[in-house]
This record gives sequence, C-alpha cells and structure tokens, in this order.
Amino acid sequence: MNDYLRPERTVEPRPADRDTSRYVRSYLLMRVFVGVLGVALPFLLVFGDRLLFDGDPFPRDSLSTYYYAGVGDLFVGGLCAIGVFLVGYKVASRTLDNTLSFVAGAAVLVVALFPTGLPSHVVELTPLQDLFGESVVQGVHLVSAAAFLVSLGVISYFFGVREGARAPREGRRSPTFWRSYHWVCAGAIGAALLWIVVTGLAGWPGASLLVGEAVAIWAFGASWLMKGLELDILFGSGRPDEPPS
Repeated sequence: MNDYLRPERTVEPRPADRDTSRYVRSYLLMRVFVGVLGVALPFLLVFGDRLLFDGDPFPRDSLSTYYYAGVGDLFVGGLCAIGVFLVGYKVASRTLDNTLSFVAGAAVLVVALFPTGLPSHVVELTPLQDLFGESVVQGVHLVSAAAFLVSLGVISYFFGVREGARAPREGRRSPTFWRSYHWVCAGAIGAALLWIVVTGLAGWPGASLLVGEAVAIWAFGASWLMKGLELDILFGSGRPDEPPS
C-alpha cells in the first residue's frame, strides 16, 4: 500500500528495443493530446458558445455552467476524454503518480457527470438532480472539481522534480529550466484555487470563478503538453536510451 504513496523523483533509462520505442511515442502523443485539450477547452467552450449558439462572450459564472449551454456536449465529452486518459495513464505503476492520476481522472469524470447547480435561465432539474437533489449533486461536483485540480497541481510539481533530476543534454534547455517550468504550472494551479476560494468568500462577480477555473485548466494543459512534446522521440530521431519524460 505504501508504494501507492511513493513519489517518483528520478527518471529511468528508456528500453533500447525499437518495438518498445513505438509505445513510448504513443504514450507521449497521448500526453500531447491531453495537454492540447486542456489548453483549448476553455476557449472552445466560451467562444464556441458565442459563435455557434449566439451566446454572450462571457455569459457563464464558471466553466461548469457550460454543461447547460449549447456546447454542453463538448464540456462533458472533453472532461470525459481527459478523465479516461488520467485513469489509465499510469495504471501499471505502483507509485504516488498513479494514485494522483487515478484520483484526478475519477474526479473529473464525476465533474462531467454530476453538474453544478442550475443557472438562472434553466428551471428543469436533470434526472440526476431530481433523484439526489440539486444541492447534493452540486456538492459532489464541487468536491470532485477540487480533488481534480489539487491532484493535477501535485502531479505537475513532481513533473518538475523529475525534470530537475535529468542529466543536462546538449542543444536542449537545462533541467533547471524544465523544473522551474512545471513548478510554475503547479504554482499557477495553486494560485487559481486560492483565487477561487478568496473571490467566492468575498462575493466577487461570477466571472471571477470562470477566470480561476480557466487558469487552472490552462496550467494543467501547458504542463502536460510540454511533458509530452519531445519532438525527437515523437518523430523517431531520439536515442532509445534517453530517459523518459
């Protein structure tokens, strides 16, 4: 059981055989796709609602309320895609990374399926809200969203720890740079969570919540995008014994 709470702090050599390197590239590509989805999702929701369904540019109090918008299917589908990847991301490992990834994936699946409270223009409860009660479903949604973002912040922190443990490689940015990059992303997620809590307690305008959520999702996407974007490995030109990302 303790293995599932043990963080990975170093990188191991890649397998040298060519067949295994194909799986490594697939693994990196999945990281890239999830990172791109994380960066793009807030833009797709806000501006997709505006362009496709004639909504106001910033009509919602939070990203979660896009569940009730014309782009609601995109909201649910995007979060489910991220969640399925995170659940299976390190399922074969017995480390803290696997535990955090599984928690984040399961949590974001719950976020997608358990909607936030009804916005003012919606009057009919969803079947799930009708079954359990709107406040209960919203509470599950909020707790799961917090678990999702906190887990991602810790994962990005350990991305930085492992990047800092790399040996320097000629022609590439230093391990110190990449450690700082991922720690900045982790810090941005933490700052966004603090912003959400403070502005919520202070009763600031609803758009404050949307901004905090968007920043947290962007920081997650930026961290995972650059973690997978090892172009030499993706295009098959890197050395197979290089350490994994």
